[in-house]
Amino acid sequence: MRHRFGMRCSQPRKFHPAVADAIKIRRMLALLFFIQGVVTLVGQAEQLAGPEPGTLQRPADAVLWRSIAEADVIYIGETHDRPADHAYQLRLVRGMVRRQMDFAVGWEMFDQTQQGSLDAWDRGLISRQQLFQATGFDRRWAVYSPFYAKVLQTVKRARQENVALNAPPNLVKKIARGQNVSSQEKALLPHGFTTNRAAYRNFVALMGGHPGIPAHSVRSLFAAQNVWDQTMADRILQFHRLRPQTKLVVLTGRGHVAGGFGIPFFVKQKGSLRQLIVLP
Repeated sequence: MRHRFGMRCSQPRKFHPAVADAIKIRRMLALLFFIQGVVTLVGQAEQLAGPEPGTLQRPADAVLWRSIAEADVIYIGETHDRPADHAYQLRLVRGMVRRQMDFAVGWEMFDQTQQGSLDAWDRGLISRQQLFQATGFDRRWAVYSPFYAKVLQTVKRARQENVALNAPPNLVKKIARGQNVSSQEKALLPHGFTTNRAAYRNFVALMGGHPGIPAHSVRSLFAAQNVWDQTMADRILQFHRLRPQTKLVVLTGRGHVAGGFGIPFFVKQKGSLRQLIVLP
């Protein structure tokens, strides 16, 4: 039997209802964490947001660079296992270097507790292998594409900055499972953001291929997705306050930026940044 996301699974077995619910939740978590956000898998066909933030699909070169020149934050929405998206990201970053733009690259793929390792990499204090091992990047992300490493190297050579944006995975897993978090973990959670019913309905629609998931579990998964998006939005806002003249290029899954929900939605709640979404 083939799962709707293209993952093979065995013929279903019958379990006690309580056990079956637990298995369904674990499978949903596996999918959610498979590419750091299940919505990325289905976001390619969405109708995208209007003028704020702006969204570009297949823009002409002149239009693209004029839009980038005017933006504070440029999101490049990727499908994590699509090599062409990563190649596009590298070309865009190299184009910014050639144009001598002042920029930094923000990464969904590194969480905020790993900023020290990224700083050490930028300063030439550790090797790429040491960076990948220290952050777990070699196990979780490097398998998708060698272009990630090339972007990191390009940013370093240009003497620009790499910025860790995301929430720690273990914290998000706890929230997705409805578990209690420690006081130290609570300190990492963003505050002051609000969501709405439209965002929840959008998330539920994306979960439509998983009937039988208990309602409270869907809400926990939605809360976990919001922690990702709000944490990245909070980090973007922090960066802009410290370096208002520096553009931030954000590498993230499409589902975190497309459709009028996700990171740009939360950034707009607290700031007046000029945001641009580029979908390769």
